[in-house]
Amino acid sequence: MNGFSKYRTAPEYAPIRKMLRLRFVKAVIISLLIEGACIGIGIFWSTHTGFGSSWLAIVLMGVIGLGGVKISGLLDLILDKNCEGKIIEIKETTADKSKTAYGQMINFDSKITKLAIYVQKPDGDVKLYNTSFEKVPHDYYKVGDEVRHYRGLKLFEKRDKSKDVKIICNVCESYVSSDEDYCPFCKYKLLK
Repeated sequence: MNGFSKYRTAPEYAPIRKMLRLRFVKAVIISLLIEGACIGIGIFWSTHTGFGSSWLAIVLMGVIGLGGVKISGLLDLILDKNCEGKIIEIKETTADKSKTAYGQMINFDSKITKLAIYVQKPDGDVKLYNTSFEKVPHDYYKVGDEVRHYRGLKLFEKRDKSKDVKIICNVCESYVSSDEDYCPFCKYKLLK
């Protein structure tokens, strides 16, 4: 398993590409619904209350509605780009997942690990990817690994997976045996 998969062109990866297109369409629809609802509230507010400037109410609610772009994940999908390069640095931080409610500490698995992965592209630019790892061992990616990120997928595909007994499913982030062709959890073809 040395070399990148044929994700962009191979027919066996078509279901993943279709799922990502549907995810984008769903995010657009959710964003439009939230924006429409907020503008509708602004119109109602400006016509049925004593608010001084009706256009200000509409603009204000329209701006608030832009939060729907963030809520739906559309902004992340738009800003996500394909990237290929070499990992030059990995920073690991651990945050506490505990919450305080009614003056008492509530413990939810207590810790979550976040990774900041810096990838240097062939043109010299460095791209930062932040991700949280709950299922994946923290030593799967190493400095010096050649990786490729596909727009819409969560993690990188490593070029050299020949020494890996287990690999990451780029769709659902599960850590599965490298002997598998399809992820046993999400049922999509593994990138290998």
